[in-house]
Amino acid sequence: MRELRTQENEKFETFFELIRKKANELGCIFFVDAGEGHELFLDDLEGEDLSGWLIPFRLADTFEIGWKRLDVDEKWNRFFTFAFWRYDDGKVTVFFQSF
Repeated sequence: MRELRTQENEKFETFFELIRKKANELGCIFFVDAGEGHELFLDDLEGEDLSGWLIPFRLADTFEIGWKRLDVDEKWNRFFTFAFWRYDDGKVTVFFQSF
């Protein structure tokens, strides 16, 4: 997956598809920096809250160059955000929040 630096298992990839879909609805790609805890383990998916950059489609190729080198310039700080999950009524939903 383009937005992940590491190889993940199928259950995490299923979880990450929820994040990918939400980012796409916002016209963005969410590039992961780190896991932040608040882990989720279900039969068909697993994940946790994530931190990273929510980058508009038009800027994604430029951002990805530095991100792949682990050299993200501070000019990208305004895009840094968190992807949180919640479990309600048997359904996992994700949302983004910046501080």
